[in-house]
Amino acid sequence: MKPILKWQYTQLIKELLLLQGHAADQTCPCKTDGENCVRKHLLSIQALAEETQPIESDSGRNDELYTLAGQARQMVELEEQSLCGQSPEMPESLEDFARRWRKQFESYALACEVVTKPAGPPHDDGEPDSCVADIKARLPAWCLNEHAWGETRRGVTCYNPWAVCQSKNT
Repeated sequence: MKPILKWQYTQLIKELLLLQGHAADQTCPCKTDGENCVRKHLLSIQALAEETQPIESDSGRNDELYTLAGQARQMVELEEQSLCGQSPEMPESLEDFARRWRKQFESYALACEVVTKPAGPPHDDGEPDSCVADIKARLPAWCLNEHAWGETRRGVTCYNPWAVCQSKNT
C-alpha cells in the first residue's frame, strides 16, 4: 500500500472515531461555544473520502469512498438543519454511521492482513473471554448492581460491560 493511502485511511478512521465518541457521549458539549463538533467531523470525513478517491486504485474501495462522501454530505446538511433549530429525521444515528464506516475502513489502514484469534476458553462465570470481567472490575458497584447503563455520577459514566465487549468483537 502506498504510504499516502495508508495515511489517508488512518486520518479517515480517526475522524470516524472522534465522531463516534462525540455522538455516544451525551455529556459532550458539542454544540456549545460555537464548536459544532459533529458538523466539523462530518465535513472532515466527507473531505477525506473525496480526497482519497483519486488515490485509491481499487474500484470497490473507491465506490465505498464515494458512498461515504455522499452520506457524510447528507449528514452535514441534516446537522446544519438541527443547528438551525429544525428537527430533521436522521437515516441512522451518528454513532451507528461512524461505527459502521470505521469498521469498514479499519483494515484498509493496515499494511498487512488481520489475523483473527479464536476466543479464549470460558471462565468460571461463563464469560467467553476476560473482556467482561475486565470491564466489570473497573466499574463502581452501583453501576453493576443498578444496571445504570449510561448514567454519570461523580464524573463516572456507567457502561454495560457486555455491550462494550460485544462491540469490540463486531
